[in-house]
Amino acid sequence: MFMPILLQSIKKRIDFLRISKVGRKKFTKGFILQKVKRNDSSNTYLNKDFARVGLTVTKKVGTAVVRNKIKRRLRSLSNEILTNVGKKNYDYVIIANKKAAVMKYQELKEDLINAIK
Repeated sequence: MFMPILLQSIKKRIDFLRISKVGRKKFTKGFILQKVKRNDSSNTYLNKDFARVGLTVTKKVGTAVVRNKIKRRLRSLSNEILTNVGKKNYDYVIIANKKAAVMKYQELKEDLINAIK
């Protein structure tokens, strides 16, 4: 039987920097997905059964209203997709661009599924 993966959010800047430096990048129309496998045997507070996800939406994308809309959509997508398709013990960072605000939800969903594979 399939068990969905639990998600944690990435909050610390040092984690975002490490992922951007080490992680593999996939470019899509609406965002960039960075992913890296965690190998932190030194960090006992991180459970191996989790995937972690972080969202980045810069001020270049638009006003606060637009940025918050994009974050809500991407958060919903990551909860929907990464719990089923994502891999355990991986960190994912989604960096949105301007097109993410005008893209259809279904397009973003397909982009995320293709980028994870």
